[in-house]
Amino acid sequence: MIEPADSLFQTPEQPEEGAPRKKRKPSGGFECKLGLLLGLCGLAASRLGQLWIAFDVFSQFTLQFAVITAAFLIGWAMPRAKLLTAFVVLVLGIVAIGAWPHLASREARVLATAQPGERALKVASFNTLWVNQNADAVKAEVERLDADIIVLIEMGRAKRPILAQMKSLYPYQFDCFGVDFCKFAVLSKLPITDTQARGKWAGPSYIRVRLGPEAGGLTVFGVHTIRFPHSQAQFRQVTELARLIERTPGPRLVMGDFNATPFSRILAVLQDSANLKRLTNLPSWPSRFSLPQIAIDHIFVSPGIRQLESEQIGEPAGSDHYPVTVRIAVPAGP
Repeated sequence: MIEPADSLFQTPEQPEEGAPRKKRKPSGGFECKLGLLLGLCGLAASRLGQLWIAFDVFSQFTLQFAVITAAFLIGWAMPRAKLLTAFVVLVLGIVAIGAWPHLASREARVLATAQPGERALKVASFNTLWVNQNADAVKAEVERLDADIIVLIEMGRAKRPILAQMKSLYPYQFDCFGVDFCKFAVLSKLPITDTQARGKWAGPSYIRVRLGPEAGGLTVFGVHTIRFPHSQAQFRQVTELARLIERTPGPRLVMGDFNATPFSRILAVLQDSANLKRLTNLPSWPSRFSLPQIAIDHIFVSPGIRQLESEQIGEPAGSDHYPVTVRIAVPAGP
């Protein structure tokens, strides 16, 4: 049967006035649940390094996993624009992590003052990056930091001439360029009385100097450990290093690139076994986009050494690391 012509032009029935409209279900809820699960799994994995050292790599990203968890939890709780909210919070969180060390370094907070019988020292550690060819920038940054003693790591051939150029500022120097896998230099304003460097041994490459009575016979270690995916080797290296440091008499200062964060088992072993206190927390790597995300450059001290000011980062000077600095007080002789 043929429909009447006018029926072809009839509009669909409209809902009666006052009838409740069907609510549109907010989108993004499932995706936010997946993101939240990812963040929680990451946080859990970062703690599993206590049981199996291979999982310790996840501890490097503990802050990032916390940001992911918070971002997707907030997004999930929103009535609408769930994914957009989670994405915005995630980006802001990552930016905040990168901005934190810059803001903290604007002006060092005074924590204490040196007492009679103590000597105040500004100390610094800087991984200059092996392939970094910008020797002038590195030299300028070392001079700007003006530390009393600084450990330079990954000193490639292009940067080595700057050591002689800084003799007036740092008359006491020691390097281990002739030792396999040991590319360190220590620059000091105070006399050095004893030196040692090791590359091939059970522990990580390190350089060691002992200062004179002006600094209470302070022993300074510069260290660079192996990194992921060699977690087992890194753990063995740090264990051996802790034994060496623990046997070293007198006050001790340990600085360098440990390729491990404050949340890691690696640093916990070093602190506990060598009886050291870590003074650093600020992210120092990578320098790309000026938003460092991971704190892997650290400064440790033995009992009897006090922290006078909060830590700071410097400028990367062509490296993928930021230098880290802190002011300490060491017991000093006459």
